[in-house]
Amino acid sequence: MKWWDDLWLNEGFASYMQVKALNEIEPSWKMLDQFLTKTLHSVLVTDAKLSSHPIVQTVVTPDQITAIFDAISYNKGSSILRMLEGFIGEENFRRGVSDYLKKYKFGNTVTKDLLSSLEPYFKKDYPNLSLEYIMDTWTRQMGYPILTVSKVDGANSYKITQKRFLLDPDLEYSNDSEFNYRWYVPITYKTNTEVNTKTHWFSDKTQEVQLSLGTEAKWIKINNNQVGYYRVNYVDDLWMHLIQDLKSKSEHLTVSDRSHLLDDVFVLAEAREVPYELALNLSTYLNVEEEYVPWETAATLFSRLADNLMDTPAYEMLLKYVQHLIKPLYAKQSWQKADKSIIEGLLRTRILSMASKVGLADAEVRVRKIFVDWLNNYGTLNATTIEPDLRDFVYYYGMKSATLNEWEKLWEIYLKEEDAQEQTKLRSALAASSDPTLLQKYLFLAWDEKNIRAQDYLNVLLYISNNPSGTTLVWDEVRNRWNELVDRYSLNSRYLGNLIPGLTSSFNTELKLKEIESFFAKHPESGAGETARRRTLENVKNNIKWAKYNLADVTRWLEKHQS
Repeated sequence: MKWWDDLWLNEGFASYMQVKALNEIEPSWKMLDQFLTKTLHSVLVTDAKLSSHPIVQTVVTPDQITAIFDAISYNKGSSILRMLEGFIGEENFRRGVSDYLKKYKFGNTVTKDLLSSLEPYFKKDYPNLSLEYIMDTWTRQMGYPILTVSKVDGANSYKITQKRFLLDPDLEYSNDSEFNYRWYVPITYKTNTEVNTKTHWFSDKTQEVQLSLGTEAKWIKINNNQVGYYRVNYVDDLWMHLIQDLKSKSEHLTVSDRSHLLDDVFVLAEAREVPYELALNLSTYLNVEEEYVPWETAATLFSRLADNLMDTPAYEMLLKYVQHLIKPLYAKQSWQKADKSIIEGLLRTRILSMASKVGLADAEVRVRKIFVDWLNNYGTLNATTIEPDLRDFVYYYGMKSATLNEWEKLWEIYLKEEDAQEQTKLRSALAASSDPTLLQKYLFLAWDEKNIRAQDYLNVLLYISNNPSGTTLVWDEVRNRWNELVDRYSLNSRYLGNLIPGLTSSFNTELKLKEIESFFAKHPESGAGETARRRTLENVKNNIKWAKYNLADVTRWLEKHQS
């Protein structure tokens, strides 16, 4: 790139091509389905906040340059390229990129150069549209739209409107975008009778578009395989039909479609666009779901819901509900290593770890036994090994009820371990204990660089903080040590800047919000962490509102669904 404001040309591209190349070499790994859970879903959450920023934005100072190496440049950048390839066509995309690389080899470029290389191929199908203009609506303004689909009276037609999607619908913002926070949206759709692959364009200047369906179509699902970078909401009866289709295990909705519906409906509920009852009703289909990517999506969504319900009676109810959903698939998994494809292996690991996390009795007993056998026999003639696929969560959940003696044993193993991946798993497991005294001990030992290297220390803080027994300990520690942390890492470190939103992600009270505000007031210099601070405050305010608007409804639904 010519300058850092076009960083996404490097990083967005690299992030997309690694998935595309691997999918070409190993289609059985289903990397394009996994793109949703690894790349797209998380950045859609980040980008639905006012603390986000456009993909292409002016950066001048070293702090601003450091800070732009973030989810927007990487994840949103690659998601936008995937959408572009979706509507221009795979072969056209390949040729345009090839032309671009040849034309500018040994040179530097700006975003416009990439688009002008792709434009001739785009024009073959859309002679009257401008690719540069379409893409500018996605790269030069932050955020993205939500499309709302409603029935038109009479014929089997649907009206689609768009507006900017924000997680907090009450937020007011100045209209500082030349496109007025509207987008040029590529629409694809499917129904119970057809998959429509042609792109229907929804211009940023148009108020609505209409789609007419055949008389046999009972429902419509917009955004095939979630290739488009936007969310979709439907009128109630369309949601009901989609839920029925999910429950009947029909072939209409692909793995990516199912993952997409799950992710959208839960985030729409969070943003008060749909009632939580609808999202939870849709999740009931999971007891017939047997594919990895939708379960990976569900694991993330339930984890976020659990954070919101922490310290309320509904928390235990949620665990019981997820146990009920997971039982049929858990019964089909083996704790013994079996010959499985990569994707089946990922499903097995996800289900066994989820079962352990939500406290399914059989899983808890097995994890603890496997772990204790391994720990007690470590380094002896009777030493057992834990299968690599299961290690991270067996170590972690095995340590939840650990004694001081067990903790110290694991600590000694960690200090002698030389394999970097194994070290990461052990560092995480050492943070799993529900005993605050052990976590305090870990915090104390971790500060010494002879024990934990500086580049790993911030992750250790996040591990301990993600454990509800350690959240307050770490928050106090970071505030007390802030000046030492700045000396060690400098304010130009984006990793130090991103520590604060990570530590405070579960905070949901006015008291905690005031603590954060006074911490920021005491240490006004934020360096590369300026955006991270805005994100922190926005997250915590969202969490406070979540409890106010949603807690009662979620609790009521879970009470009714205790099996």
